Amino acid sequence: MNEFKSISEPSRIIFYDGDCGLCAQSVRFFLKIDRYERIYFAPLQGETAQSYLPANLRDAQCLSTVAYRCSNSDERSLFLRSEAVARALIDVGGFWGFLGRFLRLTPTPLRDWAYNLIAKNRLKFFPNGICDLPKEQARERLLP
Repeated sequence: MNEFKSISEPSRIIFYDGDCGLCAQSVRFFLKIDRYERIYFAPLQGETAQSYLPANLRDAQCLSTVAYRCSNSDERSLFLRSEAVARALIDVGGFWGFLGRFLRLTPTPLRDWAYNLIAKNRLKFFPNGICDLPKEQARERLLP
């Protein structure tokens, strides 16, 4: 058990579209690479999102926008789209942290253009289907 599980409020949460196959695969990817188990996951349509995100990000038209909420004792930050992905990769650390920092070197409009292109077509190429459930240990990091 790591130090993040002992606190009552997760300090890092990725909010994703719970009805998207690409998003589900992305969550499984982050569960796999986050060896320190720092990041938790919650669907934009869920209870946790209602508690932590503004209503406009939970609207049906915004479900293609991934959000990453980070908090520490001093501040809380909310990142969206490509910035959310880059910041989450940085927090995973190691090679992925390097990749996240490299991604942030790309101008935000270009990153978000690519993000929006993928998000617009995500349901065509990654339909929601039956997904393997994560291992019991990883399920603790899936919030309602």
